[in-house]
Amino acid sequence: MEKIIPAFYENNVPICFSVNDKYVPLLAVTMESIIENSSEHNNYDIVVLTTGIEAKNQMLLYSMISKHKNFSLRFFNVGSSIYGYNFFIDQPKGGSKYSNEIYFRVLVPTLMPDYDYVIFLDADLTVNADIADLLKDDYSECLVGAVRDYEGIAACYNNNLERTKYRINEIGIKNFENYFVSGVLVINTKMFNSLFSADDLMRMAVSKNWIQFDQDLLNFICKDKVKIISADWDFVEDIYGWYHSMPENLFAEYLASEENPKIIHFSGARKPWRNRTSKYSIQFWKYADRTPFKNTLDRLKIIL
Repeated sequence: MEKIIPAFYENNVPICFSVNDKYVPLLAVTMESIIENSSEHNNYDIVVLTTGIEAKNQMLLYSMISKHKNFSLRFFNVGSSIYGYNFFIDQPKGGSKYSNEIYFRVLVPTLMPDYDYVIFLDADLTVNADIADLLKDDYSECLVGAVRDYEGIAACYNNNLERTKYRINEIGIKNFENYFVSGVLVINTKMFNSLFSADDLMRMAVSKNWIQFDQDLLNFICKDKVKIISADWDFVEDIYGWYHSMPENLFAEYLASEENPKIIHFSGARKPWRNRTSKYSIQFWKYADRTPFKNTLDRLKIIL
């Protein structure tokens, strides 16, 4: 399996995404937010895992970093790495269908073994601080650093017994308060590679129909080796009004993250490209309107 080597010798900040051609406009927004909040003292090494992005879209993304000498952008086709594996990507009846790309983050340690840590990001978010700051914590004793799933935790405390039992019994999490979201991760590649092979990870990925897909899978793999990081690194708006169901300390964590979120994640039904009047849409469009895809985004009907 071909390996990805660091793009810079010093102050390298590795950032990995996993998208197909349909999601490129959203990736552009996230990239623009990273660029605008970057530091000239850091080098930003962006890697996109995919099975196919059109050349014209790749060129538009390249154009976004062309004037930034401290940015690198590379596309890596993982088709051969996933050949023969059938991932579960179906939503319940009436829901949308996800793509195989959501599982590609599990390949990061295998594909990027020369990096100590890699930041993995979903493409439906904006970064409102220097993403390099995420690497200032110590992740040496954990497989991943990640933010709690406050929405899911609140649902468990709001008498969603089915979700609670699933997370405890099927995923094997002793304390469901430590279930994390997979949209923002700091991956300890060295520890991953010391414990698992690529085949190990792929076999676990296809071993069952994970209800929340890659997120359940990663919680299953990493459950005892997770560093819970500050909620402002993956802020998710409480659109259902559930969060107050959490214990006071967890609700306080969420409220603190809302004051000045470093990352705003537009997961689930929180889609500013569908509704410009949504609470945090101004943060999305501030960056979106400065990308080569601003007109495309106005017509976008993607559900991630």
